[in-house]
Amino acid sequence: MSAHRSVLDDALTRAERHGRPGLPVGGFTLGRADERSRRGIHRLDGTTVIEPDGHLHRIFPSPDGRLIAVEWAPSADENAVFGIVDVAAGTLRLHPDIRLRYDTVLWASDSRSLDVVASRDRRLVTLDVETEQQQTVSLDPEARLRLFPGGESGLRALSSGSRGTTLTDRATGTSPGRWPALLRASPLDTVDPHTGVLVWHGGGLDALASDGAVSDGAGKSGLLWRWHDPDAQIVDVAVHDDRVVVLAVVDGRSVLIDLVDGIEIERSDAASSAADAVTTTMIAVDDGVLRLGVEGPLTPPQIVERTKEGTTVVPSPTRALGTTVRYDFPADDGEILTVHVTSPSGAEGPLPMILTCYGGFGVPHLPLFEPTVPAWVEFGGAYASAQLRGGGERGRAWREAGHGARKSRTVADLADLARGLIEAGITRPDLLVLAGASLGGVVAARCAIGHPELWAGFVTTAAPLDLLALDDHPLGSRWRAEFGDDGTPESRTRLRALSPLARAEALPVGSPIPSYLGVVLGEDTRVLARDTHRMVEALQKAGGSARQWTAAGTGHGANESAALHELGLTVLDFAAEVTTGAAL
Repeated sequence: MSAHRSVLDDALTRAERHGRPGLPVGGFTLGRADERSRRGIHRLDGTTVIEPDGHLHRIFPSPDGRLIAVEWAPSADENAVFGIVDVAAGTLRLHPDIRLRYDTVLWASDSRSLDVVASRDRRLVTLDVETEQQQTVSLDPEARLRLFPGGESGLRALSSGSRGTTLTDRATGTSPGRWPALLRASPLDTVDPHTGVLVWHGGGLDALASDGAVSDGAGKSGLLWRWHDPDAQIVDVAVHDDRVVVLAVVDGRSVLIDLVDGIEIERSDAASSAADAVTTTMIAVDDGVLRLGVEGPLTPPQIVERTKEGTTVVPSPTRALGTTVRYDFPADDGEILTVHVTSPSGAEGPLPMILTCYGGFGVPHLPLFEPTVPAWVEFGGAYASAQLRGGGERGRAWREAGHGARKSRTVADLADLARGLIEAGITRPDLLVLAGASLGGVVAARCAIGHPELWAGFVTTAAPLDLLALDDHPLGSRWRAEFGDDGTPESRTRLRALSPLARAEALPVGSPIPSYLGVVLGEDTRVLARDTHRMVEALQKAGGSARQWTAAGTGHGANESAALHELGLTVLDFAAEVTTGAAL
């Protein structure tokens, strides 16, 4: 525990007062209001419908707006049950026999019944919301079913291993095609859902006519147009009037791309701010209005409407704590790497710095608002986010360069960015703390152990640190391809060299080791705590300073801000402790 803990606690508490609003869905939003710890359902005028105990994952308002189907979990372990909210009464009725985990719901047009996928029990349930009678169909345990709006009765997306995902019109039984990785399907026209279907898949967007009159000759019935940009990572899609609006990440920042009939007619920065690196994280159209969710390291999350000019002006940070600057540094192979650094206004380096990373699954690591950022900046430190190959910041080639057998490239990029920050005088090795969660924790740990001269300390949160035993984790089999584990002797040799735990357990006594904090989530249903236990033991055995801390009441998904407070404070306190002597 550092001598600065109470100061950090106060700064973090101030930052946590900001809420995290959600985008409108059918006239309602799911989000956390200012000064509140948990998420609730709110009307567009800001009044609250309900803010129940537990965790609301998703909402599905009925067409008539009287009821809202919800996915609700009693704890942070992500295992949820189905419920119905009565909007007028502000009450929640749970159906504990319908067990969900990030599943989908489709309402009938008359709002009297709905279909819900209960994936935890492998069932499709049709529920009469007036009589509460259920009809159940068993699902293939090897397949995944999702329901999407479109056509007369919705669309069914059935995913089955290597065969990809087949999309079917539930009313007609016709299938417009199959995709290797289908992310979402929606009506191509928000007014007339029978006009066509927009499919967002791993390769881009396909627009399909409902009558199937056109074909691309490759199994996509009724193909109207197709859009793909190899340098863009699609984050979200919305249909607005005659346009399809794509939220994508290009060159490490969020952009809006407007398409008409599959032709790009406009590309613009999704949002802007004079003092902060503002990122658009989501978009949606509700009641004809296109809204964006925007935030930045020092800009609390907010929902804004897109203007007729197609640009969004985001107010400056509520408190002029600092500024966010983008730096580009070369990797050892010449590729340009980006890091965003948020630091106090007028501060000159070198500064104590927390450097965060991810670098996997094609997920962009962008500068976003977390209460720990303004708290650390107010304390006098710099907070940075690294963009590494393997992530989704620069399109397909960038992602593939750090995927599978090439995963070590992600670790090398992180070390190169640290060197760039140090050589530029922005920080020093004795002031630099590395932090990563989940896959990012694997990358952080491997880099810290492999390059101990660059770091004062490192933090991992909920990280599968033993890459030789991924299958032991509840969801570990899904991660093997990301790390290049195909079961061959060659891949196992490669994994042994990449695995943070394997490297830690091979360290001789007296090896230089940065200080380590291993965070375990108390209600995690994805990653076992065992790897963190072993990492602490291995580093202590080699003579290093290492400890574990458990964040009670937290899981791998959405968490209450109150539960996250102690986690954030523990990380900040660790960073202050290992950078003792910094000019804070």
